[in-house]
Amino acid sequence: MAQRGPYSKTAATRGQILSAALEIISVSGYSGATLQQIADAVGMSKPGVLHHFGSRDGLFTAVLARRDEINTSTVGADDDLVTAFLGAARRNTGVPGLVALFTALSAVAATDPGASESREFFAARYPRLVTLLADAIRSRQQSGEVTSTADPVALAGLLVAASDGLQTRWLLDPDLDLVAELDLLWSLIATGR
Repeated sequence: MAQRGPYSKTAATRGQILSAALEIISVSGYSGATLQQIADAVGMSKPGVLHHFGSRDGLFTAVLARRDEINTSTVGADDDLVTAFLGAARRNTGVPGLVALFTALSAVAATDPGASESREFFAARYPRLVTLLADAIRSRQQSGEVTSTADPVALAGLLVAASDGLQTRWLLDPDLDLVAELDLLWSLIATGR
């Protein structure tokens, strides 16, 4: 059943703001995107935009959550999550502004206890992602596709940490082939060598 009343309008407005913010950050980059650009894109004032997210941190954290939803929606029920994770890294090279946003907010979340929205997002995201990847790795280990006998949770954690670190290096050096390096790490994990 479709939502009715003020909540449906608020949800629709939040969706419009998030779509605009994703587009603007993708084109202008994280540091080039302003609250005013986002507000102008949806015909609102800056306070009107912030009303729907509580703060700038809340808005940008919601943008990352929306990006994760989009990435997750492309994964089918029968798709392998390791392959999907590696594919997300490939797609991220096409949206450096979103990578910069992710990198900046994850650093803020890790170092500023007052950044409540981003801190909660990353504190929930990492264990969820590691668990999902560990399940996929465990499944590949059981089928013999991955020969490593290492703990799948540790391997998943290494993949996530390497991906985040490589994205940071890539922002500093766009010539870095982060996809090739991440693929190499996966190959070493898969072969146990």
